[in-house]
Amino acid sequence: MKRWIVSLLTLVMLLSLAACGGGNGQSAPSGGGSAPSGGEEKTPVVGFVSAAWSDDYCKRLNDALVELGPEYGLTVDAINGAPSGNPDVSGYIEAIDALAAKNPDAIMVQPLFSVPDHCVQFNEKGIPLTFVNIAPEISENSKDLEYFYAGCFDVKIGEQLAEEMSKGLKENAKICVMCLPYGQTNAAQRLEGLQNWLAANRPDVEILEVNYVEKNEPNFSQTIFEDWIQKYGVGGFDGAATQSSMQTQGIVASMKSYNLNTSNFILAGISASTGEWVAEGSEFVDLYQDPYAEARGALETVRAQLDGTTDQLELLEGEYNCVAV
Repeated sequence: MKRWIVSLLTLVMLLSLAACGGGNGQSAPSGGGSAPSGGEEKTPVVGFVSAAWSDDYCKRLNDALVELGPEYGLTVDAINGAPSGNPDVSGYIEAIDALAAKNPDAIMVQPLFSVPDHCVQFNEKGIPLTFVNIAPEISENSKDLEYFYAGCFDVKIGEQLAEEMSKGLKENAKICVMCLPYGQTNAAQRLEGLQNWLAANRPDVEILEVNYVEKNEPNFSQTIFEDWIQKYGVGGFDGAATQSSMQTQGIVASMKSYNLNTSNFILAGISASTGEWVAEGSEFVDLYQDPYAEARGALETVRAQLDGTTDQLELLEGEYNCVAV
């Protein structure tokens, strides 16, 4: 009976130790979050620096990345690179450093300005780096940077905008161009693509003026458009090209007061909208930029970097690190 009681007590002690994790001779991990239960791996955290949540497309892309992250086994920690609403270098650097301090498993960035130079720190820490939506401008300081890019190419976007807009422009048409804030990489590249295509294919089209909005908000574009009307008069120019839905929204608001529509004015834009201005007859053509497509391209790229399977990515021909969306 005594031996039976001793055996029973020993069994109870072993079961108690197993229940509280002490029966395997290992202590619970300390720091860096809680230990995964049931042998499950911790979900990798990917930091994302958005260009600006005040921008319609950037916010949609931001939300798509956060929403779709779990499908790829990732948690996206997003931060606004322009809390003031106006992207600038200092705000971007602060946002990048704030995420770097969290030591994420990977980093995604919309690279405006000279941001790639500041991202060298992630190579030094061995953190996979992916640029999203805006092709990075690599300088002498970042020429050895290791990264992947997932997204569109803004020069090509500008070329496509010019090509589609030209289908509605009469011979010897005069147009004005409205760009994103001055200094942004995508603003310069989209303008370059548009100008190059028109020069090569529609040299008869004259660009009267190129303006940059101070902030990518409808009221800024509306003010610029009103200035064009005052300067050239209604009918003094035949169309306008914009680089975002916020700019298109501001112009459409003014067009209605001057009775302008696709019958007498060719408006062409780029947005993540559903094309309502095209449907109502205010806008001639709108290039639809799909935030979900770019988000999936970026998340697939990050997942491949973490898994060591980048050789399975479908890369742009002639490039070793570009996933074209």
